[in-house]
Amino acid sequence: MKKNIIAIVLILASPFVQAQSLNLQGKLTNVKDASTVSLIDGVSNKELVSGKSTAGNFSLQTKLEFPSLLVLSIEGVAQKMPVFVGNENVMIEGDIQNMASIKVTGSASHDVYNVYMNSLNPKMMPYITNMQAANTEKNTARKDSLNTAAATQSKEIIATFNTLSKANTGSPVTTLMLLQFSNIFPEIKENLASIYETLAPTAKKGPFAEFIDKTIASSAFGQIGTALPDFTQNDVNGKPFTLSSLKGKYVLVDFWASWCGPCRAENPNIVKAFNKYKTKNFTVLGVSLDQDKPKWLEAIKKDGLAWNHVSDLKYWNNAVAAQFGIQSIPASFLIDPTGKIVARDLRGADLDKFLATNLK
Repeated sequence: MKKNIIAIVLILASPFVQAQSLNLQGKLTNVKDASTVSLIDGVSNKELVSGKSTAGNFSLQTKLEFPSLLVLSIEGVAQKMPVFVGNENVMIEGDIQNMASIKVTGSASHDVYNVYMNSLNPKMMPYITNMQAANTEKNTARKDSLNTAAATQSKEIIATFNTLSKANTGSPVTTLMLLQFSNIFPEIKENLASIYETLAPTAKKGPFAEFIDKTIASSAFGQIGTALPDFTQNDVNGKPFTLSSLKGKYVLVDFWASWCGPCRAENPNIVKAFNKYKTKNFTVLGVSLDQDKPKWLEAIKKDGLAWNHVSDLKYWNNAVAAQFGIQSIPASFLIDPTGKIVARDLRGADLDKFLATNLK
C-alpha cells in the first residue's frame, strides 16, 4: 500500500494549455502485441479511451476539460501508471518491466509532477513506514520513539510542500497537493482556507478546486455540539441500516474505502479502540466510498473491522458523503449517545485518549 499511498498523494497538475485535445503516444518495450491500453480518469475512475498496442506502440486521443489525473492501464501489466496531463502532445517511452526507465515528455504538467515526486517521495516513504510501525508497536518506549520520528518527518514534509506550493501558486498541481495533504496532515487541514486563498485563479479551476471549494463551503457543517443528521444505507448483506439504530452509544462514523491507503493505515487504530471500548458503550459505523463490493468486503475481513458497515457503492458520489460534505478520506464524526457530535477526525492515539477520558 505504500506505493499506492504515494501514487495517490503525489499526483500533480500543470497550468492550462491551449491545445484542442490530448494526443498520447506510447512506445514501450516488453508489452505483448495487441494488448489493450486504456486511459482512466483518476477522479471518476471511468475509462476515457482505449486502444490496442502494436509492437509496444499505441496512440490514444481524448479531449479534456481541465488538466487531469489519468491512469494508464495496460493489459497484462499489474502496475498502473499515473500521468497528469492536459490537452497536449505527450510521449511515453521506456521498458514496462522497469517503471523507473519510463519517461513522459511533452507535458509541462508531468514535469511539475516529477519535481514534487522527487522532492516529497523520499520524505513520505520513511514517514509512512514509521506511522505504520507505530500503529502496530506494543512496546510503549518504541512506540513513542516512532511517533516522535514521524512528527519530525511530518514537519519536514509540510515545509517542503510549503516551499513548492509558493513556487507554483498558479498551478492545479498545488491544488491537488493541498487537497491531499490536508487529508493527511492536520496542520494543513486547519489552514486549508487560508492557503487556498493565496492561490492564483488558474489554480482554482477543475475537479480538485471544486473539492476544496465544497470542503470550505461545508466547513460549517458538523460543528461540535450539533446533531449529526440521520441516514440509511445498505449494509454488506444489502439490507438497509440506519445510524439512529445505534442511538444510546458513542458511535464513530468512519468514512473510508478499501482503495484509500491512509484509511487502511488508520484502521489498526480504530480496531484497537473498538476492541478496548466496545463493552463501554462504544461502536463504529463504517461508511465506504468503494464501488467494488468484493474489494470492500475483502478489506473489511483483512483489516479485522468487526463492526457495522454501509455503502451505496457509488465511489465519491456516495450519498452520505455528499450530504456531509466529505471531500477527502479518511474522515470521521464521533457522536455521543444522544447523536450530538463530540469530536471530528480523531486519528492515531487521539481517538483512544478521547474515549479513555469520556467513556467510563
